[in-house]
Amino acid sequence: MMTMSGFAAVLRGALAGAISSALLVTATGANAAAWPDRPLRLVVPFPAGGSYDIVGRALARKLEQRLGQSVVVENIAGGATVPGVSSVLKDKPDGNTLLLASDGTLNINPHTIKGLRYDPDSDLVPVTIVNTVPHWIITRADRKESTLAELKAHIQRNPGKVSISVNAVAGAAHLGLADWKRRNRLDFTIVPYRGSPPAMSDLIGGQAYAHVDVIGSSVSYVKDGKAKPLATLQAEPVAQFPNLETQKAGGADALQVRANLALVVKAGTPDAIIERLYKEVKSSVQDPDFIARLQTLAYEPVLTPPAQARRFLHTETTRYGAIARAVDLEAN
Repeated sequence: MMTMSGFAAVLRGALAGAISSALLVTATGANAAAWPDRPLRLVVPFPAGGSYDIVGRALARKLEQRLGQSVVVENIAGGATVPGVSSVLKDKPDGNTLLLASDGTLNINPHTIKGLRYDPDSDLVPVTIVNTVPHWIITRADRKESTLAELKAHIQRNPGKVSISVNAVAGAAHLGLADWKRRNRLDFTIVPYRGSPPAMSDLIGGQAYAHVDVIGSSVSYVKDGKAKPLATLQAEPVAQFPNLETQKAGGADALQVRANLALVVKAGTPDAIIERLYKEVKSSVQDPDFIARLQTLAYEPVLTPPAQARRFLHTETTRYGAIARAVDLEAN
């Protein structure tokens, strides 16, 4: 039986714990209320001038207006986005350092990079999925093929003689194309590039027969009449190209590449700051001028709440993992 003195000691301990927890909540709330109290850093782990960078800089300008603090965009490109992620993880989880992350960062790298130095699920927390990143497959304008089916037939007539480039090594386009090749038992060479500009230069020069790319990264070549799209690589039509062929979900012939851009922060960032960030990002992206900017890249806003974004990213990680296990990227 507990003595009165023992009961009093337990009560004092419980009271002290409750006070400590209350003080912690109060301090966290105070920090969140004061945020942001200094300039923010938005890390974009891609080259300056690309379509992802355009989104990052447009978002930074909007957040500056809404938060009353400058938002400095820092491009840390290369290394499959790992250097950019590492830079973010060196900072405190206080909401002052943001990361614009791709599918490669969050869903693909864990399956394609041995000894990855970060865990997207435990080291990063999503604020929201900002926008979709539609892909397409394109050829030089003077090629006779006008559809994906015609390109497939050309590959079948010329086994081992066709090369198709992708915009990144072990990225969404690389995995999607390798999976299409495997499912249809096609014999062609996949040529990964580090970015769209050199790939497009070689496509126009004839070194590659076709190219899988982010629409926003190569749309200018189509508008200039140097290249032509064969199909968009998703089930939904792209608003800017409503007549372009889409892909039947789950179809054997379907060449599907699904990608998104997400805004994330370091794990441990207070929930109140994440919710404030989500609110400001949502309002920013819904501004008519921001939507118009996305449309020039053929992107569509998504803006899922943090918890929903996390669930979606878990689903995408599982999906990419299944593809990565089914294909041999080193042989492609």
